[in-house]
Amino acid sequence: MRFEHDRRPAVINLLIWAIAAVWLMVLLALVPGGDLAFFAVTGAVLALAIVVVGVSPLLTMHEIAESKIVIRQGWHSRMVVPMDMVRRLQRLERIEAKEGVLLDAFNRTLVMTDGKSNGIRLEMKKAVRVPAAFWKKVDVVIFDVVDPDRFVAEVTSSLPSLAPVAADGPVA
Repeated sequence: MRFEHDRRPAVINLLIWAIAAVWLMVLLALVPGGDLAFFAVTGAVLALAIVVVGVSPLLTMHEIAESKIVIRQGWHSRMVVPMDMVRRLQRLERIEAKEGVLLDAFNRTLVMTDGKSNGIRLEMKKAVRVPAAFWKKVDVVIFDVVDPDRFVAEVTSSLPSLAPVAADGPVA
């Protein structure tokens, strides 16, 4: 089952990246004696960066499949949590962290959000290493979904021993 996340901030991010890339290409074109090969390589690298960082968050979704939860923030950030590792699931009304993929290494918390609302706080029984967080150990993940009640219901139906926790105030 797939779950969408808030895509409005990702669209804004894509626009900012595209504008910056266009300005950089214009500035490079105005440099006298510019090499065409350098210009082409720079354009290709910028296009690849825009696709990976700007477009991929618009194309990916979180999902629950085959006794695991897959949390995605584009093609570059992915975390897989086996269902039997879930200790606690909490719905958050407001996420008090910056958007994006952020690691709080001291608290072993990974934040993968596009928005400030409809958050989910997932605590695991044991810390796992996450490639999106430089292979650091994480035991709490905060992310957002468009329909958090349906997400919580789906996870709790897969794990009858897990009781959902009511929405709390802000969590950092």
